[in-house]
Amino acid sequence: MGSTIISQRLHVGLQQLTALAAVTHSFLGPNKNHKFIQDESTGESSLVCTCFRVLEHLDLTCSVGQLANETIQAHQKVFHSGAGCLLFMAGVWSRAALECLHKGISIPHIVSAMSEGLDICWEVCRSNSVSIEDIRPVASDSGISVLQGSPHTVLRNPVTGMNSSHGALNNKKQSRIKLTHSRHFCANDKADGNTTPGLFPHAVSSNGVDIPHLAEAVSHGCVDAMSLVVEVSKIQSKNNGSGDSCRTFDVNKLVTCTLPGLSEDHSCVLPGCVVLLSAEQASLVHHMKEQKWQVVLINGDLSEKYRHLGFNNKNDISQVTDKLDLKGLSKEDDWEDNVLTTLLKNNVNLVLVNGEASERLTQHCMRHRILVVERVKPDILKDFAETTGAVPVTYATQLSKHCVGTGVEISIWRDCSGNRRRASMAVNIVADRTALVTVVLTTSVHSKLHTLEDCFWGCAYRLHHTLKDRKLLPGAGKTELLCVQTLQKHIEDNGEQAKQGRAGNTHRADVFQLMADGWMDYISTLMLNSGTCSKVDAWTTINQQLKDLNEGLSLDANFSRLLLRDDTEDGMMSPDMKRSAGKVYDNMTVKLEAWRKALDLVFLVLQTDTEIITGIDPKQVEGQSNVMVL
Repeated sequence: MGSTIISQRLHVGLQQLTALAAVTHSFLGPNKNHKFIQDESTGESSLVCTCFRVLEHLDLTCSVGQLANETIQAHQKVFHSGAGCLLFMAGVWSRAALECLHKGISIPHIVSAMSEGLDICWEVCRSNSVSIEDIRPVASDSGISVLQGSPHTVLRNPVTGMNSSHGALNNKKQSRIKLTHSRHFCANDKADGNTTPGLFPHAVSSNGVDIPHLAEAVSHGCVDAMSLVVEVSKIQSKNNGSGDSCRTFDVNKLVTCTLPGLSEDHSCVLPGCVVLLSAEQASLVHHMKEQKWQVVLINGDLSEKYRHLGFNNKNDISQVTDKLDLKGLSKEDDWEDNVLTTLLKNNVNLVLVNGEASERLTQHCMRHRILVVERVKPDILKDFAETTGAVPVTYATQLSKHCVGTGVEISIWRDCSGNRRRASMAVNIVADRTALVTVVLTTSVHSKLHTLEDCFWGCAYRLHHTLKDRKLLPGAGKTELLCVQTLQKHIEDNGEQAKQGRAGNTHRADVFQLMADGWMDYISTLMLNSGTCSKVDAWTTINQQLKDLNEGLSLDANFSRLLLRDDTEDGMMSPDMKRSAGKVYDNMTVKLEAWRKALDLVFLVLQTDTEIITGIDPKQVEGQSNVMVL
């Protein structure tokens, strides 16, 4: 374009984002490597194997790191999956943007071309998505069911023109990326149907599709965790009147309870909720076994000093009285007497508290056979409110007979006194007609609890998004490979247009190639982390697959198997492993959102770097239209 780029500073933000993303490369794919993060000030350490846990524990002093952390945590909160892909792609596309700047490509051209490249890859995903109705099991030679796509479902080859049975979507939704300095930059046009809300209020039905086989398709190597998810679906379906078959899955009626000390074989699924109680509290449960309990729900702390959020306490006002306190009772004593009287008057014998409970009041209640359970999760309180008829209140003084719920059963599930925990007994609390299910996660290694919980929630939400989207993308790097192939086709077309003098953005081909290199880096890193090949061998394999695709051949099944680690003693995969290796799928919405947010993050950092004052005197370049100051 004949432009001159003047820069006295490198784009430090893009370099920082690239370096930060590189820290988490070993966490990509199903075979994650664990890392210890040690706090030098306290000496404490944490075991992590996901990128969002790494960022959570790092002391991020730079603004780019904090921005990346906020982006990752926001994505993880909504989707519980895909955070590693998001950060990886942000890193490689930051490197691509830096390379574009080194080549002298202007920032408007970079933004335009990268946005167009993402739009092209979005269309590839839509054209090659597989309906969940077409993912069905077939019997293997050993009698074990394995996943197979419908024979009528063909992945569209963007170069040779092989059409998918689903076809390309006619209504193409362009990815319109807006630049803003706000850290909460993820707002899209309301018409964009690709953004998924954070919470889904209703259960998702499979509509005739067998959930266990879908769960296997998106398990991503987490077999034990996904087995627990399938068990949750069985219990919820049974409570929903669907018998023993898995037809329903409601992620909002699901909670977890972590118990260190027990082996992982003790992990299980129970209806209702599981809480830890002291031996004294458990004796009360044992005394009232097989009885129906009456329950009240407290949103907040059960204490006299508790005030709801936003309460304006007048600190400069003191109370003066001329009456003598003949009883000698303090304000807290008076409050405890009133609460206990109210509970006894309404025949309450179970109090579920969202926050903390007054220790003195808890002991008083115990003597009157009233069980107080503190630190109960909000989702549990919500379910008990729906199933028992109890009305949650903020203050115990608000309780009345209309706030009391009925139909609760409590039983002792397991004695955990050998784990040296203060709360030594695990009890199961179940309300009539409840849809709530608790997954108990156990391990003898305390530092693995977060890892097991993250893995389980990742499986649960992958199944949830599968049922909600009704479509999946080919996994194990296949979708990314098709994106690379399509971008390379556009690069060739752009070259032909340039020869004819019809090319618009002359740097379009360079940007597309750098974006394609990013996806190839993603695939090769997956293959490297699987332990089946080196980085060089991975790139060689990818290039061979691209060559085959360009010649009209289908993807080799061995390509997907390279992403599976061979843990067998003889070094050979079993026939069932070979059959199922190519049947890995990814969530469509999660993947597209991860890509979009990654590019949003790169553009935001790129814009911020551009607007940093460089120290160039504006008078030096005034009137020179071919000079751009960074």
